[in-house]
Amino acid sequence: MALWLTSSQLGIRRDIQITNFHTNQKFTEYTIEIRLDDVQWCVKKRYSEFAEFHEELIKQIPTIDAKSLPPKKLLNKNSPDFIHRRRLALDNYLKYLFQFFTMNSMQLPECFVKFLDFHLYEVHGIVRKLAEELFLNGDQILSESGKKIFSISPLQMHAITRRIKLAEPPCDSNDPVKDLSHVLDFLCHVKYVQIVGSPDNFGTSTIKTQFLSFDVSFFKSVEELELDCVQTNQITGIDNLKKTVRHLSIHRSLTSIREIALSSLTEIPPSSNEWLISTWKLVTHLDLSKNSLHLLDESLKLFCKTETLDLSYNLLETTIDHLQHLHFLQNLNLSNNRLNDVSDFNARVGNIRSLDLSCNELIRTDGLSRLYSLITLNLSSNKLDSIKNIELLGSLPCLENLCLKNNPLTRIVDYRIRVFAVFHNRAKDVWLDGQMPDQRELDRAAVISAMSRAKQNEAAQATMLVQKVLSPTKPVLLSSSLLRQKSNTNLKNMNAASSCPSNLSIIEKQPDVVLDTKTNNNTISIEETNTNE
Repeated sequence: MALWLTSSQLGIRRDIQITNFHTNQKFTEYTIEIRLDDVQWCVKKRYSEFAEFHEELIKQIPTIDAKSLPPKKLLNKNSPDFIHRRRLALDNYLKYLFQFFTMNSMQLPECFVKFLDFHLYEVHGIVRKLAEELFLNGDQILSESGKKIFSISPLQMHAITRRIKLAEPPCDSNDPVKDLSHVLDFLCHVKYVQIVGSPDNFGTSTIKTQFLSFDVSFFKSVEELELDCVQTNQITGIDNLKKTVRHLSIHRSLTSIREIALSSLTEIPPSSNEWLISTWKLVTHLDLSKNSLHLLDESLKLFCKTETLDLSYNLLETTIDHLQHLHFLQNLNLSNNRLNDVSDFNARVGNIRSLDLSCNELIRTDGLSRLYSLITLNLSSNKLDSIKNIELLGSLPCLENLCLKNNPLTRIVDYRIRVFAVFHNRAKDVWLDGQMPDQRELDRAAVISAMSRAKQNEAAQATMLVQKVLSPTKPVLLSSSLLRQKSNTNLKNMNAASSCPSNLSIIEKQPDVVLDTKTNNNTISIEETNTNE
């Protein structure tokens, strides 16, 4: 990070030079490269901008040599030879100014800071600019009704952290508007904060804001915090956030949850309650989407009061562990991961009300059949290819919204009707893919549902038959063919067919029924009786 220090604090590399120029028919633009320690950046200026800057600089600091800037030229100013000589002269001019401020132990004047973009890349310049902005607009941001998010970059946070550690007064210029105290006072009261970095170079510099370290202990009242593209292991003061933060969002920053959950602890002590000190007791909304999480580690239990958890756009593949510790969890987003198995969800998220599993690799939904509190379920863009794979969802008594878009089963003929049939009498209460069922779909779904239940009854009776056959007693087999042959002669003597003759047509369609008839502790088959007759 670029830092300009006075001569008594020297020990860093500082350099400035004009490395290139570009000429067109109207003017020549010079490329200036500035280096402070390990940071460098460049700016492009025309000679006319040099002249305006020099005039203002002399007004602020009269001791600077007024003739140090090369003079103007009206004729033949675009010739290559002249441009080359002017480039060298301007380069010497900038080096003279660097040496002047260093030898006189001076902080950089404001016009110099703006001319060479020190307010964008150097610690003092960044803090002064931010202080001025917050002096003018800070009270308005804090007093606005509703949620007004204050966005600040890791570069600004890093500059504040570095600046406060310097043995310098909070106001290092003659302008009280640019006092560091304005920044610290604002950060102490702001409630909604967003810190967004970038993996790319900032501006024309070599600074990558994603990798900068900074302290967040300045935030005393923050309730909602978003960290995006930062190095969480470079952040200090995280424990102070646990006293106030209710909504925590972290994106493009994590490879494991413990990086943010534990902060000062390296692991949860196995046989003590020391970890309770690090619990995020106030966080009810936790957004960890768009990270690189491959699994959920046990530090997730530190967010024990979480009601809404967003884990979308990660790299989760198989078992989702430790969700059972979030006893207040109601809304869970696991979309855009690599999940292929949800067989144990019943035991992990029993009280869930909203579940998003879209854009995964699911082929079955067995583990969702006992989420009895579930109201909204998104299964779109998975690999569900059969209605049979979702039949168990019909047992969810509270389900009202179901999304199955972009699954192979949506290509089945009468797909919507077959899905509604799964819910039987509750079909009218379920919205499918964002649409409620019409009367035609309900009527046809009722028919399919009735047929399905009839088949289930037949299967149940067949199962009973097998159990009777395998039982120790000899069952009496009443076949439908036998009932037809003996309906006129033996109907009155048969206890199993004592109903009216109109029921015979129904019996014909049923599978064989087992009837136990015991006489003197012996079981006699009716077919054997017929033979004796």
